[in-house]
Amino acid sequence: MDNKNLLLKTTLLAGRIMMESGSEAYRVEDTMQRIAKNSKKFDTESYVTATGIFMSINDESTSQMTQARNRSINLEKIDATNRYSRMYAEGKISLIYLYKALQSVDLQTPEFNKYYRMLAAGLASLSLMLLLGGTYSDVLTAFIIGSLGYFTSNRIYVRTEMKFINDLIASFLISITSVLCYRMGIVANLDSLIIGCIMPLVPGLAITSGMRDLFEGHLLTGIVRLVEAILISTVIGIGIAMTLQWFS
Repeated sequence: MDNKNLLLKTTLLAGRIMMESGSEAYRVEDTMQRIAKNSKKFDTESYVTATGIFMSINDESTSQMTQARNRSINLEKIDATNRYSRMYAEGKISLIYLYKALQSVDLQTPEFNKYYRMLAAGLASLSLMLLLGGTYSDVLTAFIIGSLGYFTSNRIYVRTEMKFINDLIASFLISITSVLCYRMGIVANLDSLIIGCIMPLVPGLAITSGMRDLFEGHLLTGIVRLVEAILISTVIGIGIAMTLQWFS
């Protein structure tokens, strides 16, 4: 592989890892350009959208692109990619070493165990439930329902790979379970329970990243992310509204 193709493959790999892991578009472009500029051989330009990463070598009219297909949140991948790119910029590693290191980051960085994520969702649910006026007697119920809702959303997406449907079903399950617990006298405050338990499903990071991209001038990526976040919030609201309409 010659230096030109190696540079393009390395920068695109770094960009894809960061975009799929939840990084902002301006940060992705900054990392790609940092790698390219420190090669000191080519004049390059990068362009990033929510679903596509482009890199070109202007002197030779050469361009390549790659797709960001599966967007999630993995801050460890973002940190590792930034760390290796800065090591390359400081001359501590070679370009081929950087490429191989990024391949390892992409393929071998583990995700958090699903049970840890369920535990975190449950803790977030009970904490927010208390902040919104819930009582300590509802803590265990909020933990169970919040964990169950997050697990349902994640499991349906893994099985179907259909966005929005997983959050619709999860919000419906959270709402109907909360209503049943309220009617049975298990919980005292229905509103705070439902709101607390759906919060782990709300795309807060997507909203924040979208706004930051808009402020940085990445209008297309920022709008796409905000629209996606609005759609997720909408289907969550629909799931809750359906339950309250039918069962309350």
